[in-house]
Amino acid sequence: MAFGQGLAHGQDNKRLTAAELISKHLDSIGSAETRALISAMSIKGSCLLTVRQGGRGQVGGQTLMTSKGQMNLINMTFDSPEYPFELLTFDGKDFHASQFKPGVRTSLAQFFVSRDALFKEGLIGGTLTSSWPLLDLQQRNPKLEYAGIKKIGGKQLHALRYRPRHSLEMKITLFFDSETFQHVRTEYEETIYTTDQQRIANSRGLPSSSGPRSSNARINAFEEFSDFKVEGGLNLPHTYKFELAIQSEVRPALVDWAFDLTEFTFNLPLNEGYFQPKNEKED
Repeated sequence: MAFGQGLAHGQDNKRLTAAELISKHLDSIGSAETRALISAMSIKGSCLLTVRQGGRGQVGGQTLMTSKGQMNLINMTFDSPEYPFELLTFDGKDFHASQFKPGVRTSLAQFFVSRDALFKEGLIGGTLTSSWPLLDLQQRNPKLEYAGIKKIGGKQLHALRYRPRHSLEMKITLFFDSETFQHVRTEYEETIYTTDQQRIANSRGLPSSSGPRSSNARINAFEEFSDFKVEGGLNLPHTYKFELAIQSEVRPALVDWAFDLTEFTFNLPLNEGYFQPKNEKED
């Protein structure tokens, strides 16, 4: 496998390079032969939305994660008329996010609309998608830097900084189990400066241009992956969590979406139209 340019050498006592870490990680998913046979994935399960700040409450529902090549779709349906669904799609060219109501998106949808490179890069969903960029670094060609061992949640994890080829004002770090080399976490960090906040509008939860601004806003998000089991010859996580934290004087928020994944199907015959938005007028 050809690796992207800019792979930096690790400096910790194990002296891993980014290339060595990625090679071990790919082996943790499955053999090269098995990985090559998988071109599409469809995963179903339950999901639980929990609002911890900016409101309080929980709502359960169902989720569907589907990917084919570089195309990716996440659909969540909830048992609540106030939050009926969330639909995020990348059709290989354009990213689309559902509107909560005409002209308004949820904090999650707005987060990705403003940072669609995360879907276009194939980062969201990790190894639960065929678009995971570490499967095809030659095409993605990001700048990767091994950042040593970090302790998170009592576990020793290898850290890998990921910088997309196209500029993105966000710090991205991938984390891998130090023993199994499974991808278990991705962290996203960004500061929205006071002058930049004026460009954010039509959102539920993200800072907007309304009201006074006296300080910068911070956005932190992370993905967590656990409960790895073999499906179709691939060792994949069955528990997935995405958390979004917004530190803002006006609209602080802390929300997470937790998925319990139970049904895995591979290589369904899906066309590009499946990943395009249906009956929704785009902004």
